[in-house]
Amino acid sequence: MKNKQLVITHFAETLQDAARIVEIDLPRLRSSQLLIKNTYVGINALYDRELYRGRVPYINVQFPYVFGVEAVGEVVAIGDSVNDVQIGQAVSTVKVGTAYQEYQIIEAVDIIKIPEATAAYLTLNPTGVSGYLALKNTAEPKEGETIVVSAAAGGLGHIVVQLAKQKKCHVVAICGTPEKVRLLQSLEACDRIINYREEDIAEVLNNEYTNKIDVGFDSVGSYMFDAFLANLAPLGRLVVSGLATELTAPQFEQVTGARVYESIYWKGASVRCFMNHLFREQQPEARSYLFDQYQKGELQVKVDTTTYEGIEAIVDASHYLLAGKSCGKVVVKL
Repeated sequence: MKNKQLVITHFAETLQDAARIVEIDLPRLRSSQLLIKNTYVGINALYDRELYRGRVPYINVQFPYVFGVEAVGEVVAIGDSVNDVQIGQAVSTVKVGTAYQEYQIIEAVDIIKIPEATAAYLTLNPTGVSGYLALKNTAEPKEGETIVVSAAAGGLGHIVVQLAKQKKCHVVAICGTPEKVRLLQSLEACDRIINYREEDIAEVLNNEYTNKIDVGFDSVGSYMFDAFLANLAPLGRLVVSGLATELTAPQFEQVTGARVYESIYWKGASVRCFMNHLFREQQPEARSYLFDQYQKGELQVKVDTTTYEGIEAIVDASHYLLAGKSCGKVVVKL
């Protein structure tokens, strides 16, 4: 059986230059493994770009290197020693260097059983899981607090605003297009929506939320980080969940000025960073909660409506996400 893959063949500045599609014969399953037919893969364009540029130091990239992290699919073959998985079982996989291919072979212990191999469950695991764990462990929002979320209409952001509203917070959502505003309005979870192309973020926060941000949830960085930092409340928490603006630039901005603690020490405020893999032991709890909320209709999952199909479409989907056009999670159907 042939397997079509998108692989990195060398480090380069662009995805088109770094990667190509190959077809290989599938190797024989070991007794502890499963063969999965991927149905959807999630696009993580910023991480992918750091990877194909050779800027992820903890990944030992051996060319040709299959990349992509998250997928959902169905089990089509089972190793001899696997006895708790059936052919046709829908599964979710989250493993660096596995997703961007039609089939994947994976150890049975590394799969997550899901009700259906749909784009919604792909969004919930791991993106939704990240939102849940970041709020619980790093942001720690309390009832009545104000949380401001950047990139709020993205795959992560639209989950975060809903979970924050479940905590009975005052939710401020930041986005950049009328389409994203409409998506956020449809969630019925946002008390204030800021379209940064129509309103100045710093001006709005300085005027309406001066020293009132209990939680800043930022995946953008740069000017967004600065605006959140300037208006942290006493005991406020600024959570860094991404660095999209900085990662887009040729290099990180070199800032000359007072250290961060100058502006937060007297407030007892803090800057915190979130990484999903540091809370691996809590991921089952997060999945259980999110799946239950989704199945009850108490949590909406938004998948971008732009259609991408086939391994060949991953490049276009990546460009689309990097261009800031996405509303919800960007996926490719295989």
